[in-house]
Amino acid sequence: MTQRTECDISKTQIIAELILVPRDQRDEKWNQSFLLNVQMASFACADPQVMTGPDGFPYFVLNLPKPQTPFESFCIRNLKDDYLLENGYGVTINPTENAAEWVFSHGDIVNLHLNNEFYSKSPEVEIKAEVTLDKNEELLIAQPSETYLPKQTRVVLKNYLQYYGVTEPKIMLISRKEKGKMIQELAINVFKEETRSPELLPKFMQQVAWFLPKHYILVLVPKNSTITEHFEVL
Repeated sequence: MTQRTECDISKTQIIAELILVPRDQRDEKWNQSFLLNVQMASFACADPQVMTGPDGFPYFVLNLPKPQTPFESFCIRNLKDDYLLENGYGVTINPTENAAEWVFSHGDIVNLHLNNEFYSKSPEVEIKAEVTLDKNEELLIAQPSETYLPKQTRVVLKNYLQYYGVTEPKIMLISRKEKGKMIQELAINVFKEETRSPELLPKFMQQVAWFLPKHYILVLVPKNSTITEHFEVL
């Protein structure tokens, strides 16, 4: 059973004070303080609890509680295990009609689960709509471990790919050297050669990447590549 920690109302006050800072004055120190304290801060949820964002993805809505008003307490770290991972939700903080104080993708929540922080390493997902593999290149092929792709994330990703027409989603993890540095790339069994509208692939890949930590590298491989035999069912 996952150990739960009580939500912290003192961190709520810190978040409330941070939000008062004008957006053009929010520097890296502001970001670090926000990301550190927002994990366990007590929030009130909205009604309905989940909204569809402008990007089409589902977000659990958390609002700062109103002063002197009783509320049911929610915090991201506990919500992660109760709802977010299993349902493939992101989180939005204090959303309005046109903006929000902060938005976490589902992949940010996955990274919190794996690494105790929302963002690790590179700040942006690297997406390769098709990767070129040298025949003489040394590759290590494996299946992602639980510490790379949790079981809940595998289910959410599989459901999303099936929704978009991938009948039997498959994946593999490719490890290889690039510019002298070892990198890992997550490949999915979508092939440019079989796509009716190849120009739409980058957008599709960006949508898939919403479910993954921002430092992951998501790739497609050529259908005629010999490594496709290493794909395994997601």
